[in-house]
Amino acid sequence: MSISLKTDDKSILSVLLYQFLSEKSAYSSFKEFNKVVKDNFISRDDFKFWFDRFSSGKLDEEEDDLSISDLKSVLSDDKHRLRACIFFETLKEKRSIEKSNDEKVTDAYNRLSKVIDIDFSEFSSCFNRFIGGNLKLKDCEFSDLPLEIVEQVVENLDYFGRSAFRKVSKNMRSIVDDAKVNVDFLRIKIAETSTAIGFDSIRPIRYYQLFGRCYMSREFGEKDLKDQNHWELAVNELKIILNHKKFTIDTLKIQFACFSHFNRFGRILKSLDDKLHVRHLFLSSDLVHPLENIIPFLKPEILETISVNSYFFCADLMKRLMGMDQWKNARNLEIYGILCNFGSTENVLHFENITLHVLTMVNNEELAQIKKILLESSQIETFCIDVSIRGKIDWNVIEGGLGPIIPGIDGIRRLVSRNKQQFYEIEEEEKSVKFVRKTYY
Repeated sequence: MSISLKTDDKSILSVLLYQFLSEKSAYSSFKEFNKVVKDNFISRDDFKFWFDRFSSGKLDEEEDDLSISDLKSVLSDDKHRLRACIFFETLKEKRSIEKSNDEKVTDAYNRLSKVIDIDFSEFSSCFNRFIGGNLKLKDCEFSDLPLEIVEQVVENLDYFGRSAFRKVSKNMRSIVDDAKVNVDFLRIKIAETSTAIGFDSIRPIRYYQLFGRCYMSREFGEKDLKDQNHWELAVNELKIILNHKKFTIDTLKIQFACFSHFNRFGRILKSLDDKLHVRHLFLSSDLVHPLENIIPFLKPEILETISVNSYFFCADLMKRLMGMDQWKNARNLEIYGILCNFGSTENVLHFENITLHVLTMVNNEELAQIKKILLESSQIETFCIDVSIRGKIDWNVIEGGLGPIIPGIDGIRRLVSRNKQQFYEIEEEEKSVKFVRKTYY
């Protein structure tokens, strides 16, 4: 019957810890253990070694610094360890043929309960099971599943599920941190007194300050965090999310409404172990233009789309962006607000698709710059001017900037490229005009 305590290292160590917490010496514990389990398969020196470790607050890890209360919790909070201790007490009582079973249960419980806080009904249930010959020390639990199954389960959890799993144990934290995380949409909204972090269609987790107190709200309710700082909590959350080794984001949207936290967010990005895996980036800020402070921390070989408001775009910024691989490798550019000064047309000739969502109709000078870009580029496939935010397309203005463009026999307007084999077909709508590259056949 004692074979279960000879082949299970975790159970053996749990019983040794139980004996230590019972305030017995290493020598007396050694004698008791080998009298119950027999075969003397653990030496007196081994007992002394482990009792010395327990005395210094160490269990599994060298850096452990556990109090007596912590060590007791190690046994009471782990069903496997707890049952090993009950099993040890069962073996001790099994030798007492003169006692009734009720007496055996009571005596064993009285000894164990001096060390471990356990309900009598739970204890007696395990005790009677062991006495009856069912020697299984633990039920089949999630931790017993094969590693590859656990990894698949973790990979199918949403962010909040993974966060809960991370807190289970060091081993589970390692599995969670090593699992792939594929997110279609991650939104980060930063304001003076609140920060929201949202994944896909899940309601975002939000940290915010209200009347001097800090709160956290998420899908299942709200929690009062009292006098904590909302931004510090958000920073910790963001570091865990963004520092994940296998984190891939299809679309990352960041909104800034606070200058001070914009700088602090930059420090988070600088602290990351690796650049972020982001395909599409959307940035919005009413205060500063964050683009040149964000894209250096994205993987240039992955980034495809850059979408920003243009209130702070200028020729100097464009020049700095051209020095970044992320800008040069991106294929799609979207700009909201006002038509920015691209500076040299070389700054945007590498893009395949450009969309301008402008507040007012573009003027002749801006259209002349657009025409120059279109005629010089061999990469641009589509160039769209959208004024649906406020206004509509004025074709007289378009012709004034681009020059007379007479519809062909088919009624379609075309802008001829310097490459005589290609041209731009012009698609007209009430609130947009789109130039689409075509090839003569």
